This record gives sequence, structure tokens and C-alpha cells, in this order.
Amino acid sequence: MAAYSLASLGSYIFDIGIIVELYRMTGSPAAVGGYFIIQFLPSLLLTPVIGTFIDRWSRKRILLLTNLMRAMTVGILLIHLSIETIYLAAVLLGICDEIYAATANAIGPELAGPQDIPRFNSLLSAADSINLIVGPAIAGLCVSLGGIGTSIGVDAAVFALAALLVLPMPYKPQRKASAKAGFLEEMKEGLRIVAGEPVVKRMLLIWALLLAGVGSTGSLVVAFVSRTMGLPADRYGWVMAFQGAGIIAGSVWIMSRKRAPDPSRLIPFGMAAIGAGLLAVSAADRMAAILGAYLLIGLGAAAAPNGIRSTLQKELAPAVLGRVFTSVRFVVNSVRTLSIAAASFLAGITGMRIIFAAAALCVLLGGAAAYAGRKRRTAGLHVERRKP
Repeated sequence: MAAYSLASLGSYIFDIGIIVELYRMTGSPAAVGGYFIIQFLPSLLLTPVIGTFIDRWSRKRILLLTNLMRAMTVGILLIHLSIETIYLAAVLLGICDEIYAATANAIGPELAGPQDIPRFNSLLSAADSINLIVGPAIAGLCVSLGGIGTSIGVDAAVFALAALLVLPMPYKPQRKASAKAGFLEEMKEGLRIVAGEPVVKRMLLIWALLLAGVGSTGSLVVAFVSRTMGLPADRYGWVMAFQGAGIIAGSVWIMSRKRAPDPSRLIPFGMAAIGAGLLAVSAADRMAAILGAYLLIGLGAAAAPNGIRSTLQKELAPAVLGRVFTSVRFVVNSVRTLSIAAASFLAGITGMRIIFAAAALCVLLGGAAAYAGRKRRTAGLHVERRKP
């Protein structure tokens, strides 16, 4: 948790600071959207290899190496800071982030029992959300004291410390039977699981709709605040802080329950909250309304992704989770990347409020699909219980 929390803090310090800096350098929402897009493109191409790599190698060693690579990548910007090097760092960090996120999801069932998986995921979400609040404050303090270079230097040091904290972690990799097979055979097996397992396909659809809605609006928040609302661009950090506060509140609620919530209940609840929040943003005319809407979005973000991850972790074997999560993330991040590209293009044509409203409808559609799937599953369980 210490290593994960620091790595998460480093990511938020970098993203908050560099997004505002990139917008100040270019004044273009498309440039910010390009930053998000270029983060995902390399990892999309490497997804099948990454998943097999996670399932074959020591997950502790993977966490160590990805944090070291992050520290060195951020350090590049200390030598030369430009739009080109920012995009280069986005490529390298995007690959590291993909490996790190999938490894954290895959290692969960090895560290927590089946009944505690939702709490485990909430603990990670709470750490991320605390850093979503603390990160902008640290980034802003560093920039005000020593400029963007100080923020980048602190960020590199945080990633390096996160790597060091992985070393004493008492974790022994479990050798899987599938490791006897060749690398290509394991890649094919992972793709077969993703294409053939009903639970994977169902979660894939819901997750894709969620990220389509969130992705299409995420890159536009800073432009919405500054251009549509006429406020300073650095208010973007406050919006993200309120979203983080909502995630913390939702995560604490999940962790405090005597019995962990059913993941199938978390998904539709979270999707409904996120959809309602995006609709509120589309109609907002004051900063207070946007902050309240993102607090609601944060509550939903604590529930829906948790329910999706917990469902996959509980219903699939731990030995295949690396391949499953990277393959699923390949699809949903492709959808997210396309939605970012479309939103960045349409922002100047249709207006940002229409994009936020369309994103809300997309998320609500995913919530309706999750609710319908839960109803069918519950009805099936009742039928099985009635059989003599």
C-alpha cells in the first residue's frame, strides 16, 4: 500500500501539473486531448504481450521496474521541456501505467481473500483519491515555489521512492501450471478467455460504455472551466479534488461495511451516479455546481469500476488475471481513446455542453445494461434454488 500510494501520488502530481502547463503552452483543447490519446496508443499495441508478461513474471519485480522506469521518464523533462518531450513522456508513462494498473489488479486476489476483494479494491481507490486531492496541492506548491521544473523533480523522486518501497514487500510469486507453456500459447489462451467467457464479455460492454462517457469529457474539463465558464485554468485542480473527495467517501463506505457489498449492486449504482453528475455538468452555470457534480461523479467512480474489477477477480482464476485485465483494458481504452479524439474534434462544433450530455447518456445506458444483467442473474439463481 505504501508503494502503491506513492506511485499513485506521483502520477497525479505529473498529470495535473503537465496538463495545465501543456494548455498554457498551446491554449488548445486538442493538444490536451492529444496528450491523453498518445498515452494509450502504444499500450494498446502491446496489450497481449503485457498481459502474458504479468502472468509469467514475478509481479513484485514488475512493480519495482515500472516505478523505476517512471522515475527515469519524468527525469527526461528536467533536461528538456517541450511539447515534443511531453508527448514522448506520455508514451513511456502510458506503457508503464498500463503494466502497473494490470499488475495491481492481478495481484489483488493473492493478497486478499475472495470476500475481501471489494474492500481491497476500495482501499486502492481511496489511496488514488487521496492523492487526487493532495497531488494538485503539491504540484501547485512546487510550481509556485520553483516553477514546473521543481514539480517535475519532486515527481521523479516520488516514483524512485515508490520503487524502493517495493523491495521489502514480503511476496513470493506463485508458479502457475500454465507457465510451462510457451509465451505465444499463453497469449492465445488469454485471448480465448476474453472472447469466450460470458462474464468477461458482459463486463467488457459495461466498462467500455463507462470509459466512453468519462473519456470523452475527461480531456475537456480544463477547457470547460476556462473557456465555457470563463475561470482560470488552474481551477481544474479543484474539480479533480472534489471528484477525489467523492471517491474517498464512496470507498470508505464500502470498506466500512460489515459485509462487503455485492459487486453486481455496485455497478448500476455507480453508473447512475456518474451519469447524473455528467448531466449536471452539462447544465451548470456556476463553479459550485460543477464541484457538486464532480463530487457525485466521484461517488459513482468509487462504486462502478470497483464492481467491475471485483466481478472479474472473483469469477476468474488468479493465474489468468494479468491477461484478462490487459485484454479488457485494451478494448475499453481503445473506446476511450476514440471518444477523446471525437470529443476534441466536436468540441468546437457542437459545444462542450452537448458533449457532456451525450456522455451522460452513454454511461446511463451502461448502467441500464448492468441492472438488466443483475436481474437476469438473480432470476436464474432463484430458478436453481427451486429445483428439487
